[in-house]
Amino acid sequence: MNDIITVEEAAVFLHKHPGTIRRWIETKKLKARHLSAGGHGIYAILRNDLLELIVSGSLESKEKIISHQTVPTGQTTLL
Repeated sequence: MNDIITVEEAAVFLHKHPGTIRRWIETKKLKARHLSAGGHGIYAILRNDLLELIVSGSLESKEKIISHQTVPTGQTTLL
């Protein structure tokens, strides 16, 4: 499943702005290959790399929830 998708397709899939996807690529949060095309070129993202980002992002969210289980009254919340 090594389908190639564009920044715009990734943005639609994740409900994010294409600029956010480009920023993630530039900061190495999302793997992509830069292909020369026209004046600026395009990014090619492997679908597996996008899915890897989603999985790692959801795990980070769960870790944040687990680490903040205590409420101000000293009681713990249910997961």
